[in-house]
Amino acid sequence: MATGKRSSVVLHFDLNRTVLMSDAAGGRTMENTVDYLLSECTWGYVNPQRPTEWVCVSDASSIVPPSVEAGQPPLISYKQFVDDAHPYQSLATAAGSDIDQIKAVNKAAKKKRTALQSAFTGGEDAPGRRVRGSFDEVMQKLHFPAGEQREAAKVLCRVLMLYYTVYLQLAATMPTSRLQEAWSEGRYYLLPSFLHFLSYLASPPLAEKQLDVKLVFRTFGDDIVEVARELELLVGGQHPVGLPALPERFRLELEPSARRVGTFYRDGFGSDGTALAVGTLTKVPFSSKLAEEGVNAPTNFYAASEPTVEVIRGFQPIQKTLETLLQGASTLALRDYWEWWSAHAEDGQYGKLLLVDEDKASDVAVFFDDHIEAHHSHIVDVRDALSGEPVAFETSRGKFLQRVEPFAAITDPNYFTTLFEKIVTK
Repeated sequence: MATGKRSSVVLHFDLNRTVLMSDAAGGRTMENTVDYLLSECTWGYVNPQRPTEWVCVSDASSIVPPSVEAGQPPLISYKQFVDDAHPYQSLATAAGSDIDQIKAVNKAAKKKRTALQSAFTGGEDAPGRRVRGSFDEVMQKLHFPAGEQREAAKVLCRVLMLYYTVYLQLAATMPTSRLQEAWSEGRYYLLPSFLHFLSYLASPPLAEKQLDVKLVFRTFGDDIVEVARELELLVGGQHPVGLPALPERFRLELEPSARRVGTFYRDGFGSDGTALAVGTLTKVPFSSKLAEEGVNAPTNFYAASEPTVEVIRGFQPIQKTLETLLQGASTLALRDYWEWWSAHAEDGQYGKLLLVDEDKASDVAVFFDDHIEAHHSHIVDVRDALSGEPVAFETSRGKFLQRVEPFAAITDPNYFTTLFEKIVTK
C-alpha cells in the first residue's frame, strides 16, 4: 500500500461468535455457542415425506456445502432450517401490532431457535450427532494448551473480581464474570486468532505501513467490560498466552469521563431516528411507552445519570462525535440496540449502525460480524453518513462488510490477520 493512501483504518468488531465464543446476549454458554456455529456450517435436506425433519448429510462441519447429486433435494444448513420453521414478525410489516406484541412473538420464536440450535450435536437423537467430532475439535481449540498457559489463566482468575468491583457502576446489570469463568475452566475468552491479530497490529511490519488503525468493539450484550479487562491484561503483559505486552493505546478505558464507550438508541428509520448516548453502557428500555415520549425518550432516560450522559441524535452529528472520540484513542466500545433490530424481524436495515463516507476513498471502515450473510447484511445497517440513505449490500459486501466464519476463526490462528491484510491491500 502506498504511504498515506489509507491512513485511517477503522475496524468494527462484533464480539459474540466473532472474536469470542460466548453469547451472553443470546443466552448461550460456550458449548451452546459452538453447537450454534456448527449448525451454520453443517448441511442436510428437508425430508420430503416429513417436512418438519432435517436430515444431516455432513460427516464433518464445513463452510462450503458438499456437492449434491442430480435428483437429490437441495441442501440447507440446520440453522437455516430452524430459522425458517420459527420466523420472526416485523414492526414494519405486522399491521395492527404494537411494540409489546411484536416483542412477545419474537421472544417466543427466539427461544425455540436457541433451544434447537444450541443442542445441535448433543445426545443420541440430536440432528447433528454425525458431526460430534467437529464439536470436539472446536472445543479443544478453545482451551489453553495444557500446562503453563492453562495454569496461569486459572491463577489470574483470582484477581479479576477486583476489576469488576471497580466498574460495576458502569454496567450494573452485568452477571458473574464470563472471562473469569472461562479462564477458571482453562478456556480462552478472546479467540487465539484475535489475540494474535492484536499482537500483529502492534508489530514493526504493520508500523511500516503507516496505518492509523482504530478498533471499535460492538455488541448487543453486556460483555464490553469483560473485553476491556482482557485488553488490560494484554497491555500489562500479564495475559496467560505470553504474547508481548500491547502498547498503551490498546487499553479500553470504561470510565464515563474517558468518553470511550457509548450506547445506541433507535426509534426510527431515518437519520433522526438514531441517538447515541456517550459515556454509558446502560441502554434505554424498549416498550410501547417510548412512543409516548417520542424523540425525548433517551434524553429523559439519561437525565438523572451521574456523571452526565451526552445524547447525540442524527447520523451526521453521531459520525462527527465518533470521529472526535477516535482522534484521541485507538479503542472504542459501542453497545447497539438489539431491541430495535429484534422488533423488525432481525432485518439488517434496523441493526448495528455503520456510518460511512463514500467520498473518502482513502479511508477504510469495515464491520466484522458472523451474522453477515451471503446475500444480505442481516445485522449491520450501513448508511451514508451525509445522505442517511442505506448503502446497497452489493456495494457494502467486501468493502464495508466482512462476514466472519466462526469455524475458521477458531481453527485458523491467522484468520483475522489474513482478513486484515486482504482488506488494506485492496
